[in-house]
Amino acid sequence: MSVGEALGPADFSCLSMPAPQGLGAVQARWVDRIKRAALLRLHRSPRGERLLLRIYLAGEDATERALLDELLPQSPPWLERQVQQHLADEQRHVTLFAEALRERGDDAQARLEPDWLSRRKILRWQRLAHRYAGHFEHGLLVPAYATGLCAEQMAERVLSRHCSVLSSGHGLYPLLSRVLADEKAHVRLCENTLRRIVAPHEAPHLARLLKDIRRVDASFGISGALAMYGAGWLLGGRGSAGR
Repeated sequence: MSVGEALGPADFSCLSMPAPQGLGAVQARWVDRIKRAALLRLHRSPRGERLLLRIYLAGEDATERALLDELLPQSPPWLERQVQQHLADEQRHVTLFAEALRERGDDAQARLEPDWLSRRKILRWQRLAHRYAGHFEHGLLVPAYATGLCAEQMAERVLSRHCSVLSSGHGLYPLLSRVLADEKAHVRLCENTLRRIVAPHEAPHLARLLKDIRRVDASFGISGALAMYGAGWLLGGRGSAGR
């Protein structure tokens, strides 16, 4: 029996992505518009498409390392199989993005590390994890899954946007839509895990943790969008984005 089951129901509404309000909603709309324009420009050239694939490859590679280094060592036995399945999905994504790169003339041997902005975001998330770990019976496992949930929700948002700017006949659409389906499943997996490992009296701490994690993510929204737009102007060619 899980901790949550033993002590009764808890309010886990914090697991769902909240709708942005006020200035946050304005920022979210501008970030979305800028990134959509950047995606269209990057798809106009082979170099732009390779950059997008390398960004995804770096993200999947980082997720794989996080699962190996942070979740597997501290997971209770009942969670190990779930983490192994998640790891297998991420390893498959790495393979798929590497194959797509090779098809576009990139041997994908030299792995692209997360960019400076992403590394700063990860560092701030790690600090939050250690700050909140003492509030939970399962320690760092809860912040690890909370961060994983927000990262998977971000991936779902990013891939949904990317699929929406491409036609279904685009060469990358099947790959992106397949990974998107997996990321949606990973969101549900993280939600269900947090419901099991967080006790009812710990739920308010989880809500505050998730709010702080999402605040960090939002704080990099404009800078990340502008960097992506700059890459679009630098690498974008004059060809069609719908091939």
